[in-house]
Amino acid sequence: MLKKILGLLLVVVFSLSSCSHDEGYGGSATIKGKVYGLDFNSSGTLVGQGYIGGYKVYISKHGNTNYFDRVDTAYDGSFTFKYLYKGTYDVWVFGDCDSCQWDQIYVLKTITVGSKNAVVETEDFVVSF
Repeated sequence: MLKKILGLLLVVVFSLSSCSHDEGYGGSATIKGKVYGLDFNSSGTLVGQGYIGGYKVYISKHGNTNYFDRVDTAYDGSFTFKYLYKGTYDVWVFGDCDSCQWDQIYVLKTITVGSKNAVVETEDFVVSF
């Protein structure tokens, strides 16, 4: 009888200790947003703007410079990262404006997923190209 109780206690301890997860895939949370582009000509004049498709969006654990996934935006500029655990993530896009007078290397947002089933929608990423 004592062996059964110890065995059951051991199973409970292992199952409780395995409930903690680092940020990344495997959960049921979602981060989504859109990328908005500002198109400048070589003299720095804004010639177009709108949501842009085909733009790469990256995600990593907060503070980690190596991304664990990358997606392309849809035709309407939208993107989605699904199946995430609760935690803090960095999401970023790179700007691409060779003729701009300012340096826009990337736009980074730190996003916290507060619960395991959360759907977090970010503010638009605004990039120059």
